[in-house]
Amino acid sequence: MKNARETALLILYEIEYNGAYSNIALKNALDAQRDMTNTDKAFITRLVYGVTSYRLNLEYIITQNSKIKLKKISKYIMLILKLGIYQLKYMDKVPRSAAVNESVKLAKRYGHTASAGFVNGVLHSVIKNKIIYPDDKTERLSKELSYPMYMCQKWCNDFGFEFTKDLLEAMDQEAETTLRVNRLKIQPEELVKTKEKLSISDIYEYAVSGRGFDIASSDIYKKGYVYPQDISAMAVSVVLAPKEGERVIDLCSAPGGKATHMAELMNNNGEIIACDIHEHKINLIENNAKRLGIDIIKTQQLDACKYIKKFDSAFDKVLVDVPCTGHGIIRKKPDIKWKKDSIEDIIKISREILTNAGKYVRIGGELVFSTCTINKEENEDRIFEFIESNKNFEMTDFYELLPEKLRHDTAKKGYVTFYPNIDKTDGFFIAKAKRCR
Repeated sequence: MKNARETALLILYEIEYNGAYSNIALKNALDAQRDMTNTDKAFITRLVYGVTSYRLNLEYIITQNSKIKLKKISKYIMLILKLGIYQLKYMDKVPRSAAVNESVKLAKRYGHTASAGFVNGVLHSVIKNKIIYPDDKTERLSKELSYPMYMCQKWCNDFGFEFTKDLLEAMDQEAETTLRVNRLKIQPEELVKTKEKLSISDIYEYAVSGRGFDIASSDIYKKGYVYPQDISAMAVSVVLAPKEGERVIDLCSAPGGKATHMAELMNNNGEIIACDIHEHKINLIENNAKRLGIDIIKTQQLDACKYIKKFDSAFDKVLVDVPCTGHGIIRKKPDIKWKKDSIEDIIKISREILTNAGKYVRIGGELVFSTCTINKEENEDRIFEFIESNKNFEMTDFYELLPEKLRHDTAKKGYVTFYPNIDKTDGFFIAKAKRCR
């Protein structure tokens, strides 16, 4: 069996050079090594997410301590250097000797004798030398906190330098495991008595949170007592506020977190149409609903960008959680930093889905638009454009619906953005509109 560092190395190779998603690559690798201890799994997870998140920073440090240019260093040796430097700079509990010696061993296995000597020399240089960062404060932010320069520049322009610095630092913090309690089966007070690592959230009363909790192997997950979900995402269904007996459609539903939450809020009474474009994701929705004991969800495979005539004015509530850059969930999926999607394509898709969604709301019904990003052009600009183009809709105050700690004044105007550095949640945007005629 491969040791923890080697396992982390192979996972990182899949992420950085084969385009794998960090959470999926990590899960697949850990599932394949069932005999591995929880301590090793936690160590691997920290290494994988840490090295992925700090990619730019680690490469910057390598350039200051290597006589060989980055592009001439082999892929495996580059990753081994990053693993070693991450342990030296960001993992206080790892002895320096272990970080260096284990990296040298990996270099011998995945390179040659000269590679091992090179890795040893660079890591000792890193221990000895101080990192020299750029004088320009935005460029330093990019290199030190390891975010693409374009992202730092954009957010500094949008939010100001100090807010952006706080935001990036918060995004680099390890997020707690947050679980939504399935009220159809159990109450939060009853649940936390069974799991000492979990406590009721101080933000939302129907969520529990904790650290070092293995969700997938947990009995409370298998029994359908909980669903892993950030509180910002839970707020989406809370804001939509579906009632018992209503007819609801979730146009971009997979894997079903918001659809199943709505079913719980409806006391499993009514109808929810949960849609997705991909068949395998439809299966995810169905499996989650079954595990949670929910039977009012009907799945449908469809392209939400295409208008469906039979849905016209057919729903009391419509949820539109559109595809986005995902910049609000970087702390859980750090590889998102390095995937520069076309914002124009994302906006086009968002606009098409939102336009169709508006047609599916009955008179007097409501629509919620949400994203897991914090960018104005994906959020406020889209819902304001929709309202301008659809005079039969108006923004709706949902301030009182939000958990008290998430009540921002803009919610009175019908929209809100959550930020990791302010709200201690993922970055998320929610807007609500009502069809008046």
